[in-house]
Amino acid sequence: MKRITTYISPTRVHRLIGELGSFGIREIKVVAYFKPLSEVSRVELLSDDSAVEHVVRVIHEVGTTGGLPNHLVLVNDFKPRPVARSTVGRKMGQLEE
Repeated sequence: MKRITTYISPTRVHRLIGELGSFGIREIKVVAYFKPLSEVSRVELLSDDSAVEHVVRVIHEVGTTGGLPNHLVLVNDFKPRPVARSTVGRKMGQLEE
């Protein structure tokens, strides 16, 4: 299992989520960062090792505007940690670990 993290333009997030959802990715975490002259969204998801190449290709095709490289993709091994019991909240999904 791999954790894929990408930084893309917020204008591309909804289309990217739709494409990844049609491929079978069901859990996607999105965090948007806004600065006065800059906007970027961090998108995180988990993928089977066999699907990583396809997911990265979709990110390159859908998550970019076609100009100079305006996105970043990081692929790392994902090793789930033991679930700790919490009295404050609850875990929403594997990406929350």
